[in-house]
Amino acid sequence: MSTALLRFARARAALAALLLLALFLLAAAAAAWLWPIDPDAPVAAALLPPLADPAHPLGTDRLGRDLLARLLAGARTSLLVATGATTAAVLVGVAIGLFAGAAGGLVDESLMRLVEAFQIVPGFLLALALVSVFGARLETVVLAIAAASWPAPARLVRAEVAKLRRAEFVQAARVAGLRWPEVALREILPNALPPVVPMAALTVAAAILIEGALAFLGLSDPNRPSWGAMIAEGRAVLVSAPWLSLLPGMALAATVLAVNLVGEGLAEALAPRRAAA
Repeated sequence: MSTALLRFARARAALAALLLLALFLLAAAAAAWLWPIDPDAPVAAALLPPLADPAHPLGTDRLGRDLLARLLAGARTSLLVATGATTAAVLVGVAIGLFAGAAGGLVDESLMRLVEAFQIVPGFLLALALVSVFGARLETVVLAIAAASWPAPARLVRAEVAKLRRAEFVQAARVAGLRWPEVALREILPNALPPVVPMAALTVAAAILIEGALAFLGLSDPNRPSWGAMIAEGRAVLVSAPWLSLLPGMALAATVLAVNLVGEGLAEALAPRRAAA
């Protein structure tokens, strides 16, 4: 693990992206202390341009709400949704992939057909359908994105488990008298998890994009600011006040790029370790 961390530290782009992502996380978590302005309350003249007023450095929107406060609140919404959806998707995917790969036979075939049934539908369309049916609450958005994201880690873990179950250390554990569930949890699962780590980072990036797209279409929680909703709100004044859409769009793009770079760095750092193993 220390070798993998050293490899990651040498990847300058991934390390810089990780630092940028850490700043986003810190800003989102400490928004109330860093910029104690209500993101939903009108605080100044409408459509105040950036740098026109030191009290509102990024300007205001059409209702006079502080844009910096709304960007920080939108970061909290996007990261909360992405983290929750990715956690749920990885937990479900790992559990199903481990069970399918360890059980084999008819159980494996049945679960893989279920995975394929979910993968037939594009992730965004599945999330869109679920949110449209069950409502645009934050919890629904998280579960909808998780439902669209769990098949990928399930297939990956199932493939790793199917390969590892023939390894010598697994056979030795069986000979030592361990039951198959114990072997799967204690011996196979820890060795099947490393490739899931970079996939989880990519899932976070995809979840941020899906949440932004849903918010852009008006299918996000109306009680929470969202970058996608801010981009959509700025369309009506795109010519006269382009910053209303440009700033949240830049924040969304920078966050997704940072997460993708971190995921690529993790994949490159873990690949030599797995090859050596």
